[in-house]
Amino acid sequence: MIKPTPFGIAQGSPLVIGLGQPASTAAIRIAPPAAEVLPASATNRAEELASHLDFLWRFACRMGLGSAAAEDVAHEAYVIALSRLDAIVPGKERSYLLSVVVNMVRRERKRGARHEELDVEPEAPSGEAPDHALDEKRARELLDRSLDALDDELRAVFVLHEIEEETMATIAQLLDVAPGTVASRLRRARDEWKRATERLKRERRRP
Repeated sequence: MIKPTPFGIAQGSPLVIGLGQPASTAAIRIAPPAAEVLPASATNRAEELASHLDFLWRFACRMGLGSAAAEDVAHEAYVIALSRLDAIVPGKERSYLLSVVVNMVRRERKRGARHEELDVEPEAPSGEAPDHALDEKRARELLDRSLDALDDELRAVFVLHEIEEETMATIAQLLDVAPGTVASRLRRARDEWKRATERLKRERRRP
């Protein structure tokens, strides 16, 4: 996984880049959009869908959408899933939602909704020095720009494993691909991400 550290890449494994606070604190709190009154039998499943909204928002952001576009995508995926509860296998809600978001992110990127600077970031701990906050901002910018070097398939696996800290087995289930495919994509994603990050660091050092 990616571990917090001043920005840069540590030698060897694991990958290391500054992220500040854990990924789970990076999400804004987004509430499910208003829906029609549901039958009692569907209420629990609707709540299960809603519990994944922050995860979907973070994923969409790290796949290259700005925070507002990512929130729209997360909400739309929730509404779609809510309308298709009968078609979703119980226990597979998260996987279904992610598959919808992956397709919607591709749609948005084709429309030209490329990465924007996140306008919502984790708040710095009280008393944190301004220069530390600046380092964290630069680290996040470096991460987002290096992620832009990955194609969507590699980026999705990288984001889920290195940032969201999902296991390989879980990613295979979420993306509905073979475990060997996940492992292969992750290896390629790590290599490409490292090369992109080193290139960006060299560019920053140039006068």
